[in-house]
Amino acid sequence: MKHLLLFIFIISVSLNFTACTPESDSNNKSTSTDSEGGDGEDNTNDGVGNSGNGTGNQSAGNCTGTSSDGTGAGQPLAKFNLFLAGHQTWVPGSYSNPLQSDTMPTIRDASLFFQTDSKLVIRFKVNPQPYPTAGEEYCYGRETGQASDPYPYQKLRFRIYLRDVLCDTPNPSDPTQCDSGFYLGDKYAMQLIEPISVNSCSPKINIGALRNSSQYGTVIEVDDVKADSTCQANETFCPAEKIVRRASCWHMTLQVATDFTQNFK
Repeated sequence: MKHLLLFIFIISVSLNFTACTPESDSNNKSTSTDSEGGDGEDNTNDGVGNSGNGTGNQSAGNCTGTSSDGTGAGQPLAKFNLFLAGHQTWVPGSYSNPLQSDTMPTIRDASLFFQTDSKLVIRFKVNPQPYPTAGEEYCYGRETGQASDPYPYQKLRFRIYLRDVLCDTPNPSDPTQCDSGFYLGDKYAMQLIEPISVNSCSPKINIGALRNSSQYGTVIEVDDVKADSTCQANETFCPAEKIVRRASCWHMTLQVATDFTQNFK
């Protein structure tokens, strides 16, 4: 019955997080705003290093970033729209700013999308850099009144962490259910995702075996997003080593495969 309810929930709310890019230019506990897999379709991290040891450009090739990237039985791949200004962290929570609430799910919703018994595999697609309308916030946290980047980014690198979903008030008759007070535990199991080119996707990242045992689920945090915008003029090697400016936006799609969804193609 629990799994049946989960299927119904995913069908009913998945549209809220699959196409929520703004049209124009937290209150959770232990949420960081600055910058650390169970059995699945493969048992490696596809070259993505643990604890910041990833090496080389990790772009694995093209993908659509849509449900057409899934195959096999199960619900469509879950996906989230990551659309924030530089120096901002993507993490589920409760936000009063509509730009962020459109981009980030609540902790409860995210825990259901990431809920799984064994398979928990993620992948990122880097989307082209958006150009904000002058004077408008456009993406969450953008500081207005500054010049735009002279060159749009061509690749991004970033860090991801795991965050366990915890509960203030478990149900006394069924501790696996939370009556109220979802919040996030400390971040752990940092991985450095090496530069991914625009319109390309990262390798599949198997995080299932890295999770703690949390009965309410485990989600991820994306932090320290860096770009190559500031070094493109020199026409030499240009790593993504400068954090995206507060006046600029970064945009990625996060895909999630669990026991209840299709696999990645």
